[in-house]
Amino acid sequence: MSLSSLLQAKKKDLKHCNTIVTNMLGEKYKIIDNEVKLIDKGLPFVVDTKPDLQVALAAPRLYFGSQDPVVNIDILQRYKIRHVISIGITVEVRFKEICYYSVDLLDVPESSIFNTLKTCFSIIKSNQHENIFVHCNAGVSRSASVIIAYLMVTENLSYDKAYQRVKSVRQCIKPNDGFVRQLKALKISDFSSV
Repeated sequence: MSLSSLLQAKKKDLKHCNTIVTNMLGEKYKIIDNEVKLIDKGLPFVVDTKPDLQVALAAPRLYFGSQDPVVNIDILQRYKIRHVISIGITVEVRFKEICYYSVDLLDVPESSIFNTLKTCFSIIKSNQHENIFVHCNAGVSRSASVIIAYLMVTENLSYDKAYQRVKSVRQCIKPNDGFVRQLKALKISDFSSV
């Protein structure tokens, strides 16, 4: 049996599948008969269906997670949080004994994280003797990326080691592909003041 006939025979055994792509606007497309068709218009972000109140300790006095603990004063007091860094979202509920910082960053692979990291590292360094909570919407991509980068820079860790350490304290982390590429290419020397 020739290689060509073997491949043809194996091809018949393959299960048919469809590829669905979701763009930044939440539009879902499916390829049907070599034609791209819009199949659904959804939201361009993950919708929280239940509160995620996990507060993960990444380094001494440095916590991270989703936006949900930020509006819960009992949690903030339990962890003695004095500073909250919000990445890519605005916190509407604020408590007077806590300092708040907002840093812009879209959770899309095309976003550059360099300036966000510089800003966050500066805030963390300026407040390193008090507990800090870094968060984004879901505590999965943006805040996890900042924490991974912080560990890479301050502890001279490789991306893989920093990622594993952060994942060990918060299992759901998953920086988007663009952030991962940027973190792997991160030059620690660019952050020498941290």
